[in-house]
Amino acid sequence: MEQKMTGGAWTTVAKVAVALVAGLVVLVLLFVVSQVDTIPVQCLSVFGYGVPCDAGWAPAAGAATAGVLGLLLWLKDRRR
Repeated sequence: MEQKMTGGAWTTVAKVAVALVAGLVVLVLLFVVSQVDTIPVQCLSVFGYGVPCDAGWAPAAGAATAGVLGLLLWLKDRRR
């Protein structure tokens, strides 16, 4: 038995994909990859700019970005 996805289902999949990609981008931008031993200690991201040294910020910010963007896309669709 084969089920085909309708246009509404594809837009939902696209919205989820956009939200997850945005969350992944934020995660990569805030992920700590190196630490400079100075006073105070400085941590650097993948692209060399300063980020918080606490490892919990990057996943939390990525999840929050994905959640907020997904909610906004869902609310935008609900208005129609």
